[in-house]
Amino acid sequence: MRIQIKNLQNIKRIRINKLKKKLEKVLHILKIKEEVYFVFCDNKLIKKLNRIYFKKKSSTDVIAFPLKDKYSQNFLGEVVISVEEVLKNSKIYKTTFFKELLLCSIHGILHLTGFKDYPLENRKKMQKEEERILKKVIIDDC
Repeated sequence: MRIQIKNLQNIKRIRINKLKKKLEKVLHILKIKEEVYFVFCDNKLIKKLNRIYFKKKSSTDVIAFPLKDKYSQNFLGEVVISVEEVLKNSKIYKTTFFKELLLCSIHGILHLTGFKDYPLENRKKMQKEEERILKKVIIDDC
């Protein structure tokens, strides 16, 4: 499998096998052949990473580390996701935890492929791509 997951949190149960299948489909849609590692954590860890790597003092939902050229041609990078933030977002946007987790995962993968959040036109392009991919991989039980 091209998806590796490390779950470092115990805030919310994650259906790892279901998520892996969906993320494999995302890689297929994007024609990505390399491996992507996911780390699911709490706000404490993601806040620390955000401070160290981006000089920000807040937590965030997703941080992506594009690492393709640093280690191996078969490794695209690592996506770190705060499950606490995903839970908050799912309540704010009135969606399921799984669907929000999938959306954050897609967002992270897109960052690994070069998509950016800023400026605004880049963010709009990224959101459009996220929605396109999400529609292709989502199922009724999300």
